[in-house]
Amino acid sequence: MKPILPSLFVPILLMAPLAFAHEGHPRSAFVSDASHVVGTYKPKASNQSPTAMADAGMAFLNSLDDQQRKAVSYPLDDPERKRWTNLPQRRGNGGLALGKCNEMQIMAFCDLLATMLSEQGYQKTCNIMLADDQLLNNGQPRAGFGTEDFFVVIFGKPSPTDPWGFQLDGHHLGLNLSIEGESITFAPSFIGTQPEIFNIADHQIRPLAGENDLAFKLVNSLTEDQKATAILSNSKGNLRAGPGQDAVPEMVGIKCESLNEQQKSLVLKLIALWVNDLPQKQAEQRMEQLAGELNETRFGWRGSLDNGNAISYSIQGPTLIIEYAAQDARASHIHTIYRDPSNPYGKQFE
Repeated sequence: MKPILPSLFVPILLMAPLAFAHEGHPRSAFVSDASHVVGTYKPKASNQSPTAMADAGMAFLNSLDDQQRKAVSYPLDDPERKRWTNLPQRRGNGGLALGKCNEMQIMAFCDLLATMLSEQGYQKTCNIMLADDQLLNNGQPRAGFGTEDFFVVIFGKPSPTDPWGFQLDGHHLGLNLSIEGESITFAPSFIGTQPEIFNIADHQIRPLAGENDLAFKLVNSLTEDQKATAILSNSKGNLRAGPGQDAVPEMVGIKCESLNEQQKSLVLKLIALWVNDLPQKQAEQRMEQLAGELNETRFGWRGSLDNGNAISYSIQGPTLIIEYAAQDARASHIHTIYRDPSNPYGKQFE
């Protein structure tokens, strides 16, 4: 029986505030000019139609000089598209660094990002970049780290009808958007954060709060018999499908068909924390598909049942791989992956 799909396009932000909620904070609250724009600028995106995306893409390209435009522009099927990573970026090519852009160009980048993602997705992406600033040495430049060292690539020409792609690479973020008219996917993408919680001035931010807290709520809702199948280890694991790991991993954990309706609803809400990074129309279509596959989907858990401890978990079905893995004992360093093995890169390489 297909589960009733709850209203899931309500971003569950759970202490993940607006990226531009720092509006009014002085430049001194941020470590770089790029960070200040990303943290305070309110994008001008009026809608998320294919035309709006294409227009914002061209506006960003037109804001660049010839050398910058050459650095950011790649053919649709360029191999660079599959070389995405979450590692600190120290390359001399493979995109345009935000630190090489002026304030107006970074605003144009933000306008583009906000047309391709939901408000939740935009906020999360900006907050992950701001989190990376916390890893700098007393705010001083550090190769590969911080908002300045996130690299942008546009594959093909932004178009309301023809296929094109967008990539944003940096430490703890490998975002890949494939767009063709109304069809949009961000599979495969890596979304992580370090630290897990931080402050800008007096404003507290947890970029992946819901992805952690709702997962603990789900695993603790299981009965003892259900836990015996869902819990795979008392110790956390690591990503099995991260960047460069394109093989589909074995499905593990408890099959969702054995969950009650409340537990199934929690699984769908947890999945939506990734899917709802897409614009509303595409997110609702994707969630409807995943709800129809829910009984074939498995949930697996490794680690403690007490929130605040380092854990890992997976949600995997016929067209979905989500993995979450803390990277340290204090759960302050998080990696996650989102994949659709049936539709990688929007099948734009086929």
